[in-house]
Amino acid sequence: MYKLLSTIFNFVNRSIMSHKAVIHPSVKLGLFAKIINRSLTKQNIIIGKNCSLHGVIICNKNGKLSIGNYTTIRFKSIVGIEEYISIGNHVIISNNVSIFDNNNHPTSPIKRKNMSESGFESDLWHWEHSKSAPIIIEDNVWVGQNASILKGVTIGRGSIIAMNAVVTKSVPSFSIVAGNPAKIVKKIDDDM
Repeated sequence: MYKLLSTIFNFVNRSIMSHKAVIHPSVKLGLFAKIINRSLTKQNIIIGKNCSLHGVIICNKNGKLSIGNYTTIRFKSIVGIEEYISIGNHVIISNNVSIFDNNNHPTSPIKRKNMSESGFESDLWHWEHSKSAPIIIEDNVWVGQNASILKGVTIGRGSIIAMNAVVTKSVPSFSIVAGNPAKIVKKIDDDM
């Protein structure tokens, strides 16, 4: 019964999301998967073959997202794109991960005051008023539960981002990083 319901939901969800993104037919869409594409151009979000999406993707007006093959984004994870995010092949993004290429809000106290006074629905709350920089997550990266990846970083292939890590700087290939801010705690042998 579960398999039947899952198949039906996947079909319905795919028909809705296929208008918002270029999704390979082999992609599995979970019950809570959601794509919000404010760019209104479905080619701005590309999801490769044999991926599994259970989280939320929010692509702003000028944002672009590319997800490679065999990548999974698990439950309650969110990918927020103002500019550009690239996620490679064989990437595992665990539960409740936050990946944002922007600050979500201005850092200037005066601009935040104006934002607060303007009302929640005003334009000043939009991401384009915050700083942004592309994020690159290379192939075969594992991002642990509750981790956060911030704007402007590149995570090298084969790396591991530990649970609860806050990645503020680029991570070399085959590294394990942990902490807040994340620091290299170990190098991984390249046995790929």
